[in-house]
Amino acid sequence: MALVRWDPFRALRHRDESFDDLFQELFGRAGAETALEPAADVSETDDEVVVKLQVPGVTKEQLTVTATDDVLTVRGEVRKEHEEKKKAFYRQEIRYGSFERMLRLPAEVDGSRATAELKNGMVTITLPKSRQPKAHQVKIAVG
Repeated sequence: MALVRWDPFRALRHRDESFDDLFQELFGRAGAETALEPAADVSETDDEVVVKLQVPGVTKEQLTVTATDDVLTVRGEVRKEHEEKKKAFYRQEIRYGSFERMLRLPAEVDGSRATAELKNGMVTITLPKSRQPKAHQVKIAVG
């Protein structure tokens, strides 16, 4: 008989793993897009904020992009080309429907000068930073 080191947290880890398995079964793989929410990259330079989103199967007519201060909203719809009732699917992982992704940007932007380009299922949104001075907080001594 081998000696097994006593671990007071073994039962808790087992319980956590059981819950992880349950949530994975109910809501999909960990890290996978369970809802229609496109993956995004947000980067910043001195002059602009650049946001890239994966939107495969979406045309520019199905995409709406709005920007206000420091929030970018991208809405769209992935449409099924046509539905065939006679097919028996063995696996159906492609998701169809509307999506919305709201991203808080790292700086205030000028949405009126923003540009967007859709190419190969990737939308690249370039947002120039706002030149307006931001309101700042000033401490006032009470005398």
